[in-house]
Amino acid sequence: MSSIAGQLIHHERFTTVHAVLQQTLERTRQGDSQIVPIVGPTRVGKSKLLARFADSVKSPGADPKSRKVVCVMTPKHLTSRAVIDACLLAVGMSPGLFKNHGEATHAFVRALNKHGTELIVFDETQHMLERGTSIKQRDAADLLKGIFDQTAASIVLAGLPTLLGLFQHNEQLADRARAAVEFYPYFWEGPDFGRFRGALAGALGFFAESGWQMPSAKDADFARRMYVATAGRYGLISKLLVEVQTLGANRRVALYPEFSAAYRTATQGRLIKLDPFDLAQSVELEHMALVYTQVMQEAGVRL
Repeated sequence: MSSIAGQLIHHERFTTVHAVLQQTLERTRQGDSQIVPIVGPTRVGKSKLLARFADSVKSPGADPKSRKVVCVMTPKHLTSRAVIDACLLAVGMSPGLFKNHGEATHAFVRALNKHGTELIVFDETQHMLERGTSIKQRDAADLLKGIFDQTAASIVLAGLPTLLGLFQHNEQLADRARAAVEFYPYFWEGPDFGRFRGALAGALGFFAESGWQMPSAKDADFARRMYVATAGRYGLISKLLVEVQTLGANRRVALYPEFSAAYRTATQGRLIKLDPFDLAQSVELEHMALVYTQVMQEAGVRL
C-alpha cells in the first residue's frame, strides 16, 4: 500500500487556490502578468499545493530542465545578496559567478527571459521581513518589482500572512499586486466545517479503498476530534494519517487508540492540553475555537 503522504486529495481549499494559480498562468500567457500573494498559517498545505502545481505545468516528455515555473525558497537570513542568490540557484546557476547584486540580478532576469519563464514562485516569503533592517527589506521589495518589470512572468508570493508587510516597504510593488489569496484553516462551524469534513472524508477514503477499518468522517464526534487535533489544517490531517498508517499497517486497523498514539507522535500538542482522541474527554466547540484562534494568532492574523 502506498503512503497517504503521496496522495493528492482535492479538498475545497486546495481546489480554490489551485484555480487561482491556473488563472494566473493563463493570464500570463495572454500578456497580463500578475503578482499574487498567497497567505496562510503553517501546515495548511501551501507548499505542497505549489509543488503540485509546478509539476502539473510540465507537459509529458518536456525537457526536465524546463524553467516555465521557477520555485524559489526564500532564505531565512536576509542579506544584500541572499534573495537573488536563492533565485540563481533555483535556475541552476552558481551565485559565485557574479561579483555583485546588480550582475546577479541581470543574470537571473536574462535566464528567465531565455527560458520563457511564465511563473516565479517565492515560498516562505515572510522571511524577507524577518531579522533584517528596513533597508534590506526595501531591497527585497525592489528586487521583486525589478524582476516583475523586466520579465513576462507572473510572481506568486507564498507564506505567512505577515509577508504582506513587504508591500509597506514599496508602494510600487503594492500597486502591481493583486489582493491576497487566503489559504486559511477550515472554520470550526457552519458550512466551512462541512468542507473540513469533506476534506477529511477524502483523506479517509484512501484507507477505505484499501480495506482499512477506522472511524468515519460521517461520525460528527470523530470529525470534531480531528478538528481539534489539526486546527482545521489539511496539511496536519495528512501528517497525522501518515502516523496512523504506520501504526496500524500490520492489521489495517486504526481506531481511537491508534489515532491517540499518532497524535502524540505527530504533533507537539501545544495548542491544547487534552488528547482529542481520549474518549474519556468530551470535545466541545470551545476547544475547536481555541485551536483555530491560536493558529491564526501565531500566523500574525488579528481576529
